[in-house]
Amino acid sequence: MTQPPTLSRQARRLWQRAEAAAAAGRRDAAISSLEALLAEAPWHAEALLQLSGLKLDTGDFRAAHAHALRAAGAPMHSPAWALLVMEQFVRLGESRWVLEICRQAPPASWGSASQLARVAQQLSRIGAEGLAREYARAGAERDPGDAVAVYFHAHMEVIFGETQRAAELLEHVLTLHDDLIDPHWLLSRLRQPDPERRIARIERALDRLRPSGEHEAYLAYALHNEYHEIGAFDRAWQALERACRAKRSTLRYDPARNDALFEQLMGWAAPEVRAADGCPDDSLVPILIVGLHRSGTTLVERILGRHPAIRAGGETFDLAHQLRRASGLYHTDTTDPRIVARRGALDWAAIGRGYLDALRWRADGRRWVTDKLPQNLLNLGFAARALPHARFIHVERDPLDTGLSNLRTLFAWTAPHSYDQHEFVRHHRGYRKLMDHWHELLGDRLLRVRYEDVIADPERAARELAAFCGLSPVPGMTAIEESPDPVATASSVLVRDGIRRDRAGLWRHYADGLAPMREAFGYA
Repeated sequence: MTQPPTLSRQARRLWQRAEAAAAAGRRDAAISSLEALLAEAPWHAEALLQLSGLKLDTGDFRAAHAHALRAAGAPMHSPAWALLVMEQFVRLGESRWVLEICRQAPPASWGSASQLARVAQQLSRIGAEGLAREYARAGAERDPGDAVAVYFHAHMEVIFGETQRAAELLEHVLTLHDDLIDPHWLLSRLRQPDPERRIARIERALDRLRPSGEHEAYLAYALHNEYHEIGAFDRAWQALERACRAKRSTLRYDPARNDALFEQLMGWAAPEVRAADGCPDDSLVPILIVGLHRSGTTLVERILGRHPAIRAGGETFDLAHQLRRASGLYHTDTTDPRIVARRGALDWAAIGRGYLDALRWRADGRRWVTDKLPQNLLNLGFAARALPHARFIHVERDPLDTGLSNLRTLFAWTAPHSYDQHEFVRHHRGYRKLMDHWHELLGDRLLRVRYEDVIADPERAARELAAFCGLSPVPGMTAIEESPDPVATASSVLVRDGIRRDRAGLWRHYADGLAPMREAFGYA
């Protein structure tokens, strides 16, 4: 392996200053030192990668992307270096680079179980669940005593429907490290026998817990899930209230900012979405499925994914990444007000082409592929203009059932409005107004699907969904329980049961506690 040139004394000083400034949180000083270092040693891969991360933190997507690409051109001299590059490419939305790194570095080439678990986590973040499972399994086998590696293996088994195996792994994790919080929560979702034993264990963990919003949320959600499963709804509600308070305390969510974004998106006009300046390529047809979280989007995708011409692509952030690339602005949300305001200057053909290129590996050779990111409802204007051949499906569900399901779900980072009833109601009103606007602008490009209609007559729904995509229905589309495809959403366990008809009206078990929502949505 060719060794890089030796740094000069001045370059070494600059590198030390940059590292010290970054460690102290002095971002501008770190950037200045790194830029000076790279002016002298433009080949310094570590400096390039660190500068990429710092530039991304400032919101400068283009500079971050350019520096990361230059850093990736250096030899992957160690697993630790490859992992750093991979993590940065995940942040940048470059899923194909992540896959290429894994092609060059199969599981056997990584140094430890913890590294394998981190690789698996990055692969899962881009939606490469099959590959993520391989690395997660390899990590757990490399060191069965590494609690984090075994936990992530269990997490991947849940995604693939192997709940019994996942439960065994999680019990093993808790014997290794009973202070870990996440395994209690994941295990509580698997509907295993002997809930009383797990309830007592969760309550002991809560009793010894030091004040911590995130940890308290995980344990209280676990307690809620276990009580709910045995029908102890009063205790389940008490645990849920505690869980929501704990999670909400960790979030910096501003409902007024959310309202302003909804209002800004209402400024999209018909001539914009109908402009003929998007990508004309119809060799790949995306089907974007949107709606509120927990509204039935996973169910609709599972039905479509049973069609042999359609590949279920899962939840991707590919559209948001293309908007970042086109605007040069980095943001962590699905939509950024600055990009909405500057949409008149965007290259729509490039956005569409970049999106299709990013999505193509997910299609696995099929012409139709779904992108089931619920919050893409904010991006429908961008998608409609950039992708003239795309189809859009809006899934809606009874607002009270949706609201309760949001309250009962511990999201990783999305849906910050879902932990407070008043904030959910406020968000729901903005959502309804915006979706009415999109339906008016997009007309027959946007199909409205009611969750209750799907579960009442699945065969009819399957026929309508296939026809909307320009396809003839095929037998077996509604047999979603037979699909081996991974499910990485909050519905990962329930969808293995097939199409369930017992989820409507679940709110009645918690009617008293849901008084704010019931009043807002007009329920007696």
